[in-house]
Amino acid sequence: MSGSAVQGKHYTAVLLKSFFDAGLIRRVLDVGAGGGTYAKLLGPASAGARWIAVEVWAPNIVNYDLASQYHEVINGDIRDLEIAPLAPDLVLFGDVLEHMTQEEALAVVRKALAVVPYVMISIPIVDYPQDEVEGNPFQRHVKEDWSHSEVCASFPDTVVTCFVHNSIGVYFLTRRGQARRTLVEIHRRVAPTVKERFVSDLIVFADTGF
Repeated sequence: MSGSAVQGKHYTAVLLKSFFDAGLIRRVLDVGAGGGTYAKLLGPASAGARWIAVEVWAPNIVNYDLASQYHEVINGDIRDLEIAPLAPDLVLFGDVLEHMTQEEALAVVRKALAVVPYVMISIPIVDYPQDEVEGNPFQRHVKEDWSHSEVCASFPDTVVTCFVHNSIGVYFLTRRGQARRTLVEIHRRVAPTVKERFVSDLIVFADTGF
């Protein structure tokens, strides 16, 4: 999408910087790139990584000059796209899943988890209706009432860490043992510093590394 909530972005940036610094992420697939929110957020920390954008609404590609922000831009629908040939290490679903049915959301995340080490989901976890924006029908919220518990229940055994910041939940998922251990280790290291930054906000941290 073209815009994105600010909640959860600091946690995402701090956690993923550790992955980029360690050379664990070399290729990023940004689903629903919109205005390039995540490329702008993470670009300074991801030198050397290749960024691939998937954007379903063609006008966004031109209006936000995505070609100048990404190494590759695909005008397509993630529901129809094969992820494996792109060989990403990380797939970002930033404010995307609420724009499709729950069944479709489950399918695209599972498709990603089958072929990549790390998946990130950022999603509103409150009742959040939204219609199309500026003529873009893909901006409509189809599944508009995700909750934190529903996200966790929808991806059992693959949600490894979560960061709930007010109305936004950020979740990192994997099916791989070493990736899980790395996620937990880095999450536990960065969580205290993130919490200190938002002492007056509603913050919930969790990991499944116990």
